Amino acid sequence: MPMSRPMQPADRGRAGFSLIEILVVLAIFALATAIVMPGTSRMLDQATSHAVFFEFQRQISDLRREANRTGVAIRVVDPAVDLAPEARSEVRQITLREPWRYTLAPALDIEGGGACSAASANLIRGDAVIMTLRSDGSSCRFIRIIPVAGRRAEPSS
Repeated sequence: MPMSRPMQPADRGRAGFSLIEILVVLAIFALATAIVMPGTSRMLDQATSHAVFFEFQRQISDLRREANRTGVAIRVVDPAVDLAPEARSEVRQITLREPWRYTLAPALDIEGGGACSAASANLIRGDAVIMTLRSDGSSCRFIRIIPVAGRRAEPSS
């Protein structure tokens, strides 16, 4: 059986890390986190805004299919418009996840055959316009227009 040798004084001093070494490693981790986090949050915000755009576009496409299938024209209006109970079958509004909302001007008219009128929409989070959209021809597809940075949303009337 091998004999273990007794610890020498020099061995006892290097049994672990010094406080300075641990603090240096923690400072490096904090610096790396401070560099990475703003980019990560920007990427998450951008991914969320694209998801909201695609959800908006999907709901418009669903309404277009419905108008095409039923032959009944549908009007998509700004959420600030109060819908009368008798008009709810022909007039629709899009529902977006919180805290997102949209403005739409003029109202988007979808004919019974599925053709759409020209319209422009703003996707808004809080008070900031994140994305401006414009309908592209009669296909009911919206294209993104990059908004001016820091532009505030106009109050809905």
